[in-house]
Amino acid sequence: MEKEQPLRIFCRNSTLNAAVRGHKVKLVLANPSDKSQHWIRDYSAVGHLTDDNGSRAFALVNITTGQAMVNVAGAGEVRLAPYSSHVAVELSKLWTMGEKGRDGFAEVKVLQDVDYTLNGINGNVKEGTVVGTYTSEQTDNALWKIVPVNEE
Repeated sequence: MEKEQPLRIFCRNSTLNAAVRGHKVKLVLANPSDKSQHWIRDYSAVGHLTDDNGSRAFALVNITTGQAMVNVAGAGEVRLAPYSSHVAVELSKLWTMGEKGRDGFAEVKVLQDVDYTLNGINGNVKEGTVVGTYTSEQTDNALWKIVPVNEE
């Protein structure tokens, strides 16, 4: 997994990346040298698992902590949990990508319930916003890009 290209995760405000802060995932000012903002989209332990729409499942793993984003049942803050691609991955650690819009942004969907997506809690797209899951919506805090660290 460490050989993977580091990625950044951001919603419509490209100056803010998802990062681990304490035991939470928050939006923070983008800084390519801050490794807590570096993520891997890991497919290796998932096989050919897909969501109901045929999108392939993956885990979002923070490079610094080695923890994966874990979705909660329904709406709420994402959690972080240890991750190993050498064992079966719990379904709560798996996500899929929705269809990309013309601007390249897409929903990051909960594998077990694609009606829930990654979301800046309370509709916020500002520094310090906690990242969680909420019902699917086409808003700035719910549409994301996952790209190499130095890309827009």
